[in-house]
Amino acid sequence: MTSTVTAPDICRLAEADAATLRQIWQETKGTAPPKTFTARLMRLSLAWDAQTAFAGGESAVARRAWKRVIRVRTDTRSAQAQSGAMPATVGNGTRILKAWGGDTHEVVITADGGAIWNGQGYSSLSAVARAMTGTNRNGPRFFGLREVAKP
Repeated sequence: MTSTVTAPDICRLAEADAATLRQIWQETKGTAPPKTFTARLMRLSLAWDAQTAFAGGESAVARRAWKRVIRVRTDTRSAQAQSGAMPATVGNGTRILKAWGGDTHEVVITADGGAIWNGQGYSSLSAVARAMTGTNRNGPRFFGLREVAKP
């Protein structure tokens, strides 16, 4: 990082357009901002950098804590992807909406890992998908909870 945004510059960030924010980003960070960053995200990031620099920098404790969070989230996601397991956020009471056959269907996950669709209980999402479509299907994939395998 070649320079930092100073406290008075934070006010300037609030009124800057996207082109100006990209220029400030380039000057302060030495690289172009990610292409997916909106003006709002650039503004927030630059303001965060300015406040951190003003406070004397990020503490080693905070840096280690963030690295731990990132490592746990990355490990959890890659373990789920390898095992093909449902995301941890799908549990008892989760509602899943699926557009199929011109209708929107609601499926509710039960505590035992089953599902309820149209008032009837099923042992799994695959059983719901089979009842809904009339063919054998991978339930988690059909309901968008698992990525399709790449060839």
